[in-house]
Amino acid sequence: MSEIDWNAALERLEELFEISKSNNEGTDIPDIIKAVLGDDVDEEFIDLVMMAMEDSGSVTTAEVLDGIVKLHEWRLSQT
Repeated sequence: MSEIDWNAALERLEELFEISKSNNEGTDIPDIIKAVLGDDVDEEFIDLVMMAMEDSGSVTTAEVLDGIVKLHEWRLSQT
């Protein structure tokens, strides 16, 4: 996935967080990434995002989305 519709991704991410919250559950990082980028996400990218989020502290939904998109763009530029 090279082009990401930021607004659609934000909407999917907010919906995922709302469902998790209504079920009194946490949201898994792979599910967060897939909400942003789609289902074609490999384990290496999931690991990169998990490392980036480990020490991130409290962040907003938009910051999570922005971070995933920027990391995705960086990774694409490295290939």
